[in-house]
Amino acid sequence: MRRDLAIAALCILALVVVSLLSAKRAPPPKDATHDSSDYSFGGYRGFYELLAREGIPVDRFRHHHDALDDTGTLVAAFPENERDGYWDDGERTALRAWIRDGGRLIDIGPTPETQHTDIKDESVLGKTVSGSGGPLTGPWSGAVRVLPDRGSVRLKARKGAHVTTLLADSAGILVARYPLGRGDVIAVSSARWFENRNLGRGDSARLAYLAAQPRHPGGTVSFDEAIRGDVTEKPWYRALDVPERLGLALLALAGLAWLVFGFFRLGPAVRLSPPREPTSREFLDAVAALYARAQARDHARDALLAEARRNLERAPRTPETLALQAQAAEAANRPVPNDAALVGVAQLARTAREEIIRAGRNAAPNRRRTPAGRAGAGHRWG
Repeated sequence: MRRDLAIAALCILALVVVSLLSAKRAPPPKDATHDSSDYSFGGYRGFYELLAREGIPVDRFRHHHDALDDTGTLVAAFPENERDGYWDDGERTALRAWIRDGGRLIDIGPTPETQHTDIKDESVLGKTVSGSGGPLTGPWSGAVRVLPDRGSVRLKARKGAHVTTLLADSAGILVARYPLGRGDVIAVSSARWFENRNLGRGDSARLAYLAAQPRHPGGTVSFDEAIRGDVTEKPWYRALDVPERLGLALLALAGLAWLVFGFFRLGPAVRLSPPREPTSREFLDAVAALYARAQARDHARDALLAEARRNLERAPRTPETLALQAQAAEAANRPVPNDAALVGVAQLARTAREEIIRAGRNAAPNRRRTPAGRAGAGHRWG
């Protein structure tokens, strides 16, 4: 048994060793990636570590640009090979909207154009110059005196744009700042100065520190990794707007309350059936209360008095008839608080009907008459 276990362990160890020895290493990048986690020649790992060493909070942004709400300052440097980038109209629109809401963009190097890029919306454009050199000028020239390989690209301010030159030479603008809505953009003409291979040359590190200052003291500087396709999809609840989140929270709270009520009794128990059957008196009292709320007695009184008035109008004007008419008028203005009062009104209506019958005014309209015109007994002749 022990021999079998030893053989199995040796086989597993051999497989691990073979897999490690035969594993192919990823080829080094041929072009500058400008990735803040890349230690190779064209990465920005040194830039990232420089800001962290100087006490500036740094992190990496790996979401779509419509999730920039909590970001204060963003460093964006596209890879040297534009085919390795991730950029479209939606990302560009979301980024510009974030800047207008108060964000700060550190725009390093050229930015690829999208399908609907409008040059008129840009305050600063890149241009190619024939020569470069000369001393550096501008507000930052006191700290930045030497830059390696300035290249042949300079910044050109669009006519009418409020652009502040921060660093320049005889060939043109190297670093500039311009407002966009409530935010601002710091544009840097070349992305090579901040690469790992050049960050220690000249005053590139000083320029990197000056350019990447957060918009607010103590704010975090985020390196944009989403432009290289390193995107972490946001959770489903971030796709909901505020009213939808509020409604979902209310539904969850209601469900939680229902569960708590099922586990813990929050009040006295409710019986589904009465403890005893109601008595006849209680039933009548309940019905009487319903009639009282519906004012059924008043309707019944009005109907009885209307019938009494019709009968008394057809009766002769005798003292008895006049007395009944006075009683009916008085009863019409008197409330009916209980069934006894309603019974009194019913008796009054019955008395009025008996009075007209007694007076002979309520005879049947189809009584037969004799050929002589006298009222007959109503019998049928054979």
